[in-house]
Amino acid sequence: MNTSQSNTTPTLESFGDLLAMARAEPDPCRLLTVLVQAEIAYRRRSDGSEALVDEGLLQPVMARDWAVTDSLRLADIVAGADEVTHDWRFLMTAILPGARGRAPTSGECESHLERMATALAIGADLDAFVFFDREGVPARVTNASS
Repeated sequence: MNTSQSNTTPTLESFGDLLAMARAEPDPCRLLTVLVQAEIAYRRRSDGSEALVDEGLLQPVMARDWAVTDSLRLADIVAGADEVTHDWRFLMTAILPGARGRAPTSGECESHLERMATALAIGADLDAFVFFDREGVPARVTNASS
């Protein structure tokens, strides 16, 4: 995890960095995840061939919260996701902090997970979320109007 001298906001270089930040919170927290399916766009070139473009349609597939423990790893999340579907490309994430030494319950996470999935589905601002690919590499995901 890097921080630039002009900006004190940490730069996430991997999913592990996100987990490290979550584990450093003063109160236990939960990791919120939304599996994202990506329908990649192609454009026809003048020669008739198709070229992959860096845009497409993103849809939420499944949402789930995870207790942030010392043993939680990306491999656990990917394995859990793949038990439900292999048809996902990105992991949309957020951290929900706890309070007074207590982590949020799964029930308390539901409305936050619904807002995340809705924001993705309607093309709302996604800057509050961090996206990763299946290998835990951060991915830049924006809506079409960004």
